Amino acid sequence: MIRTFLTSAAAVATLMMIAPQAQAQDARAQAKRILAKFDKEPSVIDVQRAAAKYAHVNPGAYDSWITQANVANALPRRLRGMIRSTTEDQRDVRTTSSGTGSLSDLVSEDDDLRLELRVEWDLSRLIFNPDKIRAARQVERLINQREDILTTVNKLFFARRQLQVEQEINPPESVQKALRAQLRIDGLTADLDALTGGWFSEEMRRTGVAA
Repeated sequence: MIRTFLTSAAAVATLMMIAPQAQAQDARAQAKRILAKFDKEPSVIDVQRAAAKYAHVNPGAYDSWITQANVANALPRRLRGMIRSTTEDQRDVRTTSSGTGSLSDLVSEDDDLRLELRVEWDLSRLIFNPDKIRAARQVERLINQREDILTTVNKLFFARRQLQVEQEINPPESVQKALRAQLRIDGLTADLDALTGGWFSEEMRRTGVAA
C-alpha cells in the first residue's frame, strides 16, 4: 500500500510539472495565432524603411557625400587653357614653257595648332579637407535624425499592435469602448502615415487590409 501511495504521489507530481508546460505551450500557440491575423499588414522593418526613405535619411547617401567631398578636392583648383594657331606657308613654284606659254604653280601650306594648358592643385586641401569635415557633420546629424525616426516608428507600431491584440483577446463590451479603442488605433495609423508620407495606409489597402 505504501508503494501504491508513492506511485500516486509521483504521478501527481509529474502532472503538476507537465500541466504548466502544456498551458505555456498552448498560450504561445494561441499568441502566434492571434499575431498571424496581422501578417498582411506591413512589418515594422517595412515601416522603418518607408519612413527613412520619406525623410531622405537613407544610409546609402552617407558614403556618397564623403566620396564627393574627397573627389571635389582632388580636382584642379584652377584650369587655364590657350589655343594658338601658327601658319607657315611654303611655296614651290615651277615654271614650264610650252607652246601656249602657260605657267604652273605648286603651293603647299602647313598649319600648326598648339594647346597650352595650365593646371593648379591645392594640395593642402587634400591633407586637411574642410568639405569632408562638413560632410561628416551632416552625416552625423542625419544619422541622429534617422535613429529618432526609427525609434518613433517602433513605439507607434507596437503601441498600435498592442491595441489590436487587446481587441482580439478582450473584445470591447460596449459601443463606447469599441469606438474609443478604434479611434486610438486610427490615431496611431495616422501617425505612421505622417512618418511615411501616407505609405502605411496605402500599403495596407494594396494588400487588402482595411486601414
